[in-house]
Amino acid sequence: MLIEDGTGSGKTARVNSENRLQTIAITSTVEHHINHEEGEAYSFITQQTPAYSDPSGASGDICFAYIKNTNSIDLCLEEIDIRLGGTSQAEIIKVLGNTTGTPKGGNTITPVNLNLGSGKEADGTFQAGSEITEISGGTELHRIYIGSSNTSETFNFGQDIIVPKNNIITLWATNLNVEIDIVILFNYHSSASG
Repeated sequence: MLIEDGTGSGKTARVNSENRLQTIAITSTVEHHINHEEGEAYSFITQQTPAYSDPSGASGDICFAYIKNTNSIDLCLEEIDIRLGGTSQAEIIKVLGNTTGTPKGGNTITPVNLNLGSGKEADGTFQAGSEITEISGGTELHRIYIGSSNTSETFNFGQDIIVPKNNIITLWATNLNVEIDIVILFNYHSSASG
């Protein structure tokens, strides 16, 4: 049996003395492929200071970022870069999935495509604000603990967070009145494409 070049050059693959196929391969991460070949990698950038618009009687965590995937392809959250403004600050950021409701109080964020030659745009509802209301519920998927040193910290989701069509991810702050600079890296990827 011969393994032949699929481009029609007539060349065959070489096998060494240990019966192993000899190759020189070019590999890349799935994320690089999605960005470079498919042009479907994005960043969501915002700076917020979560606070209640009416603090009288308000308590608990506060939502400051909202992402709803409207693409038929899964949205995959890869990474969050966070910086807290000021000094001697600390924050716990909760990432919730399956939140319900129609957000109120957020401003539209337009994610930036990380492939400058792509021309594609992210499909979804993307909002950020000091207090996003009219949403509730959800399952806590991840918790990020961060202390302020005026430098960015990177948190990679080791298993990624997969957001199918019409599902929602929200970010919640535990400590109020702390300036949060955040960059969320995500892409669209179908499990069928490998």
